[in-house]
Amino acid sequence: METNLKELEKIKNKGFAVLKENLSPAELVQFLQMLGVGTGDYTKEKYENDEDITIEDFKKYLEENS
Repeated sequence: METNLKELEKIKNKGFAVLKENLSPAELVQFLQMLGVGTGDYTKEKYENDEDITIEDFKKYLEENS
């Protein structure tokens, strides 16, 4: 199922409307802050896989995952 940007915008707006109806402004801010917090150590994980990837490998990955 392909979702276009207009549909995603509608879904986002509906979600915010529901949150706004059911949460106080402070609770809404706290909820949104919780969503923005990631987990893990990006810097450490970024360098854990230091194998060299060729252009051919990357093209093959793109073909398989498009």
